[in-house]
Order: sequence, then structure tokens, then C-alpha cells
Amino acid sequence: MARTVNKKLAEFISERFNEIMTETGLDLEIFAAYSKIGYSTFRTYHSRTVPISVETLHRICEPFDIVLSDFFKANTSLIISEKIKNKANTFAAQYILEKKKIIKEDDIIFHKKPVGSGNKWERDMIKYITLHTDYFHTERSIADMVHDFTKDFDFPLESGRIYELLRKYVGPTLKKEPSMRLNNDKTTSNRTVFLYSKI
Repeated sequence: MARTVNKKLAEFISERFNEIMTETGLDLEIFAAYSKIGYSTFRTYHSRTVPISVETLHRICEPFDIVLSDFFKANTSLIISEKIKNKANTFAAQYILEKKKIIKEDDIIFHKKPVGSGNKWERDMIKYITLHTDYFHTERSIADMVHDFTKDFDFPLESGRIYELLRKYVGPTLKKEPSMRLNNDKTTSNRTVFLYSKI
């Protein structure tokens, strides 16, 4: 059963996230990465559309050395030490460098399917499939990709890795839209499946 969002609590948590970002200078994407939370998941918490668990909130606060009791003290500013701010900014600088490196790698135009192994090959294969084939002319779920990548491209990947590699293409190249999943008895499932396709 889907959990409902407590609007006042969600608003308070979102404002606390804004406060941390203001204090550290991190933007939303880097804040999510520094907290080891997926960017799209973190955005749903920040935009107050999905309730957040205490465990996840603790995970977000931990790198900033914020205890939950302080996080929930209304009308009290959060205190983040200079040491933590410096650490977060060092992470941000490294994150931006890595992103620029990946963008630079994306200047490559593939005339045939990449060969190799390892992380770079995986990134190259996702780029090849996304930009140089018609695969995403049809809407595809992550489950479809797990099957199709192995069968059609000899490219076996787990669903979590596919999700991470596709994330950078959502927006500029691919759209990601929710779709209700059907159960075996043709009833609608409570679970939302996301479908990816070319913009």
C-alpha cells in the first residue's frame, strides 16, 4: 500500500535540505551524490512528492554530521562545521571533474558496436545503444533492457547498473515516464514502472 505524504512534514524536510545546500554550497545533484542517494529519488524527496523514511533521512544527514534530533528542531538553524563544508566542497569539485570527463568521452561517435569490458565499455555501449541505434524508438522498461541487452547486444547488465548509466541521458536524449504495471490477472499493480524512450 502506497504511503501518503504529510505535507507539512515534507515541506519542513525539504526546507532543511535547502538549508544544508545553502550552508555547503552544494546543488541538488551533488547533494544527492554526496549523501549516496540516487538523484531522481532524492528529487522526489526534495519536491515533497514521496515520503522519506527515517533510515533514509539519517543516511542523508550522516555525512554532514547532523543528528536527527537537531534536524527536527524547528526554528533552530543547523550547524555544519567548516571541516564538513570543506569535505563536501572537495567532493563537489571531484564530482564536477568526473562529470566533465564523462561528457568529453561522449564526444566520441561510434560507427560500429564498441568492444571490450569494464566500466568504460559499459558506458560506451549505453551511449551506442542510446544514440546510434533505434532501440529507444519504442518505449522500454529496465526489465526489457536487462533481457534485450543480453539477447540483442551481447551486453549483460543488472537493472541497477542500467539505471545508473541511463540517468545522464534522461532529459537531453531520453524521456522517462511512469506507467502502471499489470499483474498476471490483468489487474493494475500498485507498483509504478518507468518507461524510457527517445525524445
